[in-house]
Parts: sequence; C-alpha cells; structure tokens
Amino acid sequence: MRSATSNMLACEPKKTERIVWTPYLREYISNGYAEHPDLYTDDFRLLDELRNDCIYIEANEKALNRLLKYYAQLVFIGTKFPIDVP
Repeated sequence: MRSATSNMLACEPKKTERIVWTPYLREYISNGYAEHPDLYTDDFRLLDELRNDCIYIEANEKALNRLLKYYAQLVFIGTKFPIDVP
C-alpha cells in the first residue's frame, strides 16, 4: 500500500513574540489621516487575531491558508502605511 504524500516543505518555523498592532495603527491613523481610528476597530481586531493565530501554528494546509491570509493583510497594510515609521 502506498503512503500518503504531502506537498508541504518540512522546516523549523521562526519564533516570534505576541504583539498587538491596534495601538500603533490607531495612533498613526489619528495623527496621519483625517479619519477617526474607531472606524477600523473590526479591522484591527481581525489583524491581531490573524497574527496571534500564526504564532502557534501547526504544519498543515489549513494553517498555511491562515498564514497566507495574514501575509496578504501585511502586504496591503504596507501599501497604506510607511514601513519606516518609528
């Protein structure tokens, strides 16, 4: 009988610490844009949830999809906010 194969590359994941994006994004939006940051409360929550889900993640296809979704959000945010803000 043939064993099941996986298209996933086996490698050790990088380690990171838990952070919350919300206070930094809220401050930047309130200082840099003419919009109130409360308009984006749900978006902030989703971004924080995606990041936290990606910290302790298993190696499977569902986890890969979650990582890709988080990565896509980071790419999108990178187009709206400068990367080099202290």
